[in-house]
Amino acid sequence: MKARTGFKYAGFGVLGVAAMFGFTYVVMLLWNWLVPELFNGPVVGYWQTLGLLVLSKIIFSGLGRGHGDRSSHIRKQRCEDDFPKSNWRQKYEAKMNGKVEEKDAKGEAEDGEVIVSE
Repeated sequence: MKARTGFKYAGFGVLGVAAMFGFTYVVMLLWNWLVPELFNGPVVGYWQTLGLLVLSKIIFSGLGRGHGDRSSHIRKQRCEDDFPKSNWRQKYEAKMNGKVEEKDAKGEAEDGEVIVSE
């Protein structure tokens, strides 16, 4: 049973490498089809295309492993702490949560109630 598991992992590894080479080849074909005609750019070979893909990965997502969910959550929390919600946004959310009643045209609450802000 353990031998089958090893073959399974090896098969997935071979499949992953084949997918990477196939993706690089497709990007090379698209580049050589579009860029020289549209932008008078160079025609690139396979290894240049692989280099461009690696370079774009480094530039756009960094060298380390991606922890998108955790880092975006921390970034969002930090942004909320640095920039408190605007006054109109707080009023809107309070109204939508049912904490504030609507005022009529005179500025009074319905049924003679007084609106107290929290």
